[in-house]
Amino acid sequence: MNAPLARRMRIALPLLAIAGAAQAQPGMSEPPDLSGWWVWESPKNGEAPSPFMDAPFKGAITTEIAAAKEAFRRAKLPDPADRGVDSRRENCKPPRFIGFNGGFEGAVEFLFTPGRLTIANEEGLIRRIAMDGSALPEAVEESNAGTSAGHWEGQVLVIETIGTRTGPQTWGKAHFTERLTLRDTDTLEIAVHIVAPELLERPYDETLTYMRDRGHIFQEYNKCVDDDPSFNPKTGREELDLTPPADLPPPPEG
Repeated sequence: MNAPLARRMRIALPLLAIAGAAQAQPGMSEPPDLSGWWVWESPKNGEAPSPFMDAPFKGAITTEIAAAKEAFRRAKLPDPADRGVDSRRENCKPPRFIGFNGGFEGAVEFLFTPGRLTIANEEGLIRRIAMDGSALPEAVEESNAGTSAGHWEGQVLVIETIGTRTGPQTWGKAHFTERLTLRDTDTLEIAVHIVAPELLERPYDETLTYMRDRGHIFQEYNKCVDDDPSFNPKTGREELDLTPPADLPPPPEG
């Protein structure tokens, strides 16, 4: 084999491997095409609220957490869902996986490479899912994205995730199971099953719908709001102080 041909083959073989990364495993048909950019389809008027809001949790949150949340509403104390942790929004810290891949503001991208699926969004969250047949380890080090392993069940991609970093605005030590189903060419359904004994008395289920955006152009989204007047740096919350200044004159009569 001559040298130029050998060099071309060394380049071509990895590219062929990448192109075939999402190909069917032995004994299964061609898997669906999940590659590219997807945007979360937000609820319309009268439909269910946004993912992972308070309303769907009725009957699932532990009695202690439910009582504490009610006290929070009455006294405007730090949110007890944080299990005693100061509930700052951590606006300028890296995003964390809480069962939602993104899409409130930023699109989500699925990238298949040999033995791995990478899910990234425009808010900066990057998830690396092992697709080489390996199972989740017994113990993992906590991280913002957690540790994930995926496999195909027919035409459904199943992803399990553990080891997400605990703290404010998280589920505690949770086990996530996502089932990704391509309903049609441009509609992706993700059924999320969450087991979080520190927060929930029973598992919680949410189904999210994403629409394919074939012409999407990447846009970086940043939640840092250092100069936002509605952000209170003392509490770490987005809250607009409407208290009038002490020297404000009274409104004119009539």
